[in-house]
Amino acid sequence: MAEREQVRDAQTVYEGPIFSVEKQAVTLFNGKTSQRDIVHHVPAIAVMAFPDEDHMLLEKQYRATIGDFILEIPAGKLDARDFNEPEHAVIRELNEELRVSAGHIQRVTGFYETVGFSDAYMHLYIARDLQPIPVANQLPRDLGESLDIESVSFDALKRLFEAGEINDQKTLTAFLYWSYLRG
Repeated sequence: MAEREQVRDAQTVYEGPIFSVEKQAVTLFNGKTSQRDIVHHVPAIAVMAFPDEDHMLLEKQYRATIGDFILEIPAGKLDARDFNEPEHAVIRELNEELRVSAGHIQRVTGFYETVGFSDAYMHLYIARDLQPIPVANQLPRDLGESLDIESVSFDALKRLFEAGEINDQKTLTAFLYWSYLRG
């Protein structure tokens, strides 16, 4: 039977605006000790934005963490404005990144992104009935955020999936859920 570890000591070794790193000394089920380095990350949202039933809006943007461009669904972290109401972050990210509002927003699921070292949790939503936001009502994008918006058909995304070219976890999850919806 699986057993819980016991935290003997915990110390924050880095504190930043988006995440912190905690070093833990733990006692294992067999009495031995070990160290855990844990990244505590603020929760986030991701959005499957459908302009119609056969297309989803994706972003192509440069990600410093991988040193390359990636095709992904829009996403963003929760902050003080919407920490307890993730749907508010969905509305904000649709505006900031895609420049649209949604007539219908629905939560699909949530998942831990990288449980091997982080407690990062992401809420996945669907947005439908999209309408362009007038320029005067558009929110500013995050500093340094540069992206291209692409409307991708289900068949095109399926080809990218089959070729192993979707390598972003939230986008893989979104594609698999979209496949499930299509039967």
